[in-house]
Amino acid sequence: MKAETLLAAACASRLRAYAPYSGFPVGAALYTSEGAVITGSNTENASYGMTVCAERIALFTAVHAGYRDFKKLAVVAESTPPPAPCGSCRQVLWELAGDLEVIMGNLNGDVKISNLSALLPQPFGSDSWHNNPFSKEEMENNKENWRIAVSFHPVGYVISDYEKPQEIPSNYKELVSQVFIEPDLKDGLHRLEEEREINVISYLHQARGYTLKDRRSGRGNEIFGVFACRAPLRPNSIAQSTVELLDVNNNILTVRGLDLINGTPVLDIKTVMPRL
Repeated sequence: MKAETLLAAACASRLRAYAPYSGFPVGAALYTSEGAVITGSNTENASYGMTVCAERIALFTAVHAGYRDFKKLAVVAESTPPPAPCGSCRQVLWELAGDLEVIMGNLNGDVKISNLSALLPQPFGSDSWHNNPFSKEEMENNKENWRIAVSFHPVGYVISDYEKPQEIPSNYKELVSQVFIEPDLKDGLHRLEEEREINVISYLHQARGYTLKDRRSGRGNEIFGVFACRAPLRPNSIAQSTVELLDVNNNILTVRGLDLINGTPVLDIKTVMPRL
């Protein structure tokens, strides 16, 4: 993954910061060896010592999600020169992530890159994973793993004329919109133009709350369970939209029939299984 792509993810995560005391929002993005991106932002507290930096939040989230091998960390804040991880973050990063590449950027486009070992001379504690009570195999093979929350990093987003779900017209199947795919991932679109239809898997970022059973307007106002209909309010706000693929231009897909608002995060693009 390019440095600018990871910096963009870190910059976006600044908007999730809780920084009423310092007024200094910081965003971080951690890149794993599996290709996942985990983000974090600083979260402050009136008792200042309870504040947790963006870098550690990203790392702790990644570790809890089951990741153990890391390649790069990007951190972004509005400062000149670009911000470097604090001493506490450097120590925690070294112990859990090793000598990864640290990319530091600001809102002016200034960038500094360094290995963690250069930022933390004479480090210690790097072999701690070997002494962990649970082995990697035990963590991965635990039959209760399905209960642990999972995280996704979007591969792109929707470009449409509608900003709110209620603005989507009833004739949306006739309308044209676009899907922007992260440029770093555009090679994954190779030969997609050969498909007539595709499935757009998305995250309904404005959906909140759900009912397991309710009257469904799209099902004749009869009562259906949430898993028996396409209601947008669900335990996990994931949607699948089957659309007509009109064009593939570099990393921009033009489609017809997409029922998603502008800015909807896209989690995946998949081909449609042939109907037997």
